[in-house]
Amino acid sequence: MNSGNSGSKAVSGVSRRTLIKTGLAVGGLLALERAGWAAGASVAPKRGGHFRAGVGGANTGDSLDPSTFTDTFMISLAFAIRDNLVGVGADNNLEAGLAESWEVGKNATEWTFKIRRGVRFSSGKSLTTDDVIASINYHRGEKSKSGAASLLERVKDISAVGDDAVKFTLKFADVDFPFVLTDYHLNILPSADGSVDWKSGAGTGPYKLDSFEPGVSAKLSRSAEHWNSEVGFFDSIELIAINDAATRQNALIYGEVDAISKPDLKLISFLERNKDIQIVDVPGRIWHCGIMRTDIAPFDNNDLRLALKYSIDRKEYLQKVLKGYGTIGNDNPIGPAYRLHAADIAPREYDLDKAKFHLNKAGYRKEELKLLTCELFPGMNNAVELYQQEAEKADVNIKIETRPTDGWFTDVWLKEPFQWGWWGPRITEDLMLSLTFLSTAPWNDTKFKSPRLDELINGARAELDEAKRREMYREAQLIISNEGGHIIPANANLVQAVNKKVVVPRDEAGKWKISASWEMDGGYFLKRWSFA
Repeated sequence: MNSGNSGSKAVSGVSRRTLIKTGLAVGGLLALERAGWAAGASVAPKRGGHFRAGVGGANTGDSLDPSTFTDTFMISLAFAIRDNLVGVGADNNLEAGLAESWEVGKNATEWTFKIRRGVRFSSGKSLTTDDVIASINYHRGEKSKSGAASLLERVKDISAVGDDAVKFTLKFADVDFPFVLTDYHLNILPSADGSVDWKSGAGTGPYKLDSFEPGVSAKLSRSAEHWNSEVGFFDSIELIAINDAATRQNALIYGEVDAISKPDLKLISFLERNKDIQIVDVPGRIWHCGIMRTDIAPFDNNDLRLALKYSIDRKEYLQKVLKGYGTIGNDNPIGPAYRLHAADIAPREYDLDKAKFHLNKAGYRKEELKLLTCELFPGMNNAVELYQQEAEKADVNIKIETRPTDGWFTDVWLKEPFQWGWWGPRITEDLMLSLTFLSTAPWNDTKFKSPRLDELINGARAELDEAKRREMYREAQLIISNEGGHIIPANANLVQAVNKKVVVPRDEAGKWKISASWEMDGGYFLKRWSFA
């Protein structure tokens, strides 16, 4: 979702000094093993040590219930103590998880996943096909409020094949279906009589959960019996909730944590100049956005929505808000990092004349538009102020209202008519569009409904002809850009910072080799990173 840093009630493990100084492919059998450490990596990983990470996106209402996950803290914690059937590798391709292989049949409407034998949960329980089926079904059904519910609407049935395989029968063809199972909500949990146990924190991951205080911290220790010896290098981990970007940054500078998520780009030059710190920066699928509820006046008028889209200077936004760490957006989420991005469609320019033209058509007479904001990402409030100033030149009267970060996703998102925010990356076009642009998607935060767009998203998912699929996604991008309820000025890179003693994988050319499916190596950093 357009998830962001939510308030925490404490900052654990960070000193008072820091606080003061802050201000896939179709066909046959597909068995993919985890992408290993590149030969070109400057330092080989080794086991041992206590790793401390300062991560945002924590909330006092956080829960181990995977259906509720929205942001980096819980995603990272879950990927450390649990596994999915399939994961996203450091090369952004599929990698085997608890499913050691899979095969496709019936024109991509049936997918069978072979489950690893000998896997145990941290509670000692052996992994079974019943656990897999119950874990996926937990997110299905009309009453499900899971963030993965819309992704699983394509599933008609899940059944066991013997005692070591599970078959998914789909309602329609889906050539990318294994990618669906990489979604961060779809952790495999222990179960009994069809009900999953998420409360205990038991999982099959390389680490076991020792303690968890929502919005504060989680402490982990390495599991001695994990099935994959190629992950889980630290002896112990402290995952610390630090929602304030400047506090995170200072914690890294003063050696109180070893890695941080989302450094404050306004202050990133301080990190760039620090000889003990390295910036880990990769092109990403994050998008910043203004969210207009298209079912609530005046945002139900597309001319008004277009006027607001023409009223933002995207080049200025990229430089002042993202400090160049990103690319210009075009009011649709499929940016340049996606394979099927429609690069031939020029981004919308900052055009005051066109903005005023559409305002006039909409009958707008400088009525006040209340825009809600909070510091979901570092600099978000400044971004909104910049937009207000730019839109004012087109005679748009925006009043900014700042709300607390804690409670944003319960009190504001999906409710208020006009707000700013950001959406975390999804690895494929279909995952992103199905999650928030289908008319029936629970996370359709603008309530924009287009039968043609639904037809394109569902059709492209099943299309085997690459050229036809590309054209369908192109049309979808045009509809969203020209009619949708999002103002998307920029696509942000995934930026994180680490102490140089932390080994982050690189490719043979020396470039960072980490997943761009979410920040912090797709949320897998606790599994994959190590000390030198």
